[in-house]
Amino acid sequence: MVWINGRAVEAEGKSLGEMVEAVCRQQGVNPEAVVVLLNEEIWGKGRWPDRTLVTGDVVEIVTLMQGG
Repeated sequence: MVWINGRAVEAEGKSLGEMVEAVCRQQGVNPEAVVVLLNEEIWGKGRWPDRTLVTGDVVEIVTLMQGG
């Protein structure tokens, strides 16, 4: 199991990029407007395709909000 935003997900073997894109699509969020943490480390978008998820990974996808 991989943990994504606090939920256990069967995502082993998928790239971080695939999962971020899927979650963003599901929630109607632009992937350009998120920050991704993998195991408490910020991962820039350019690194997403290079990382294959493994059991125990913890992914947090944080939406950037604009306010004023």
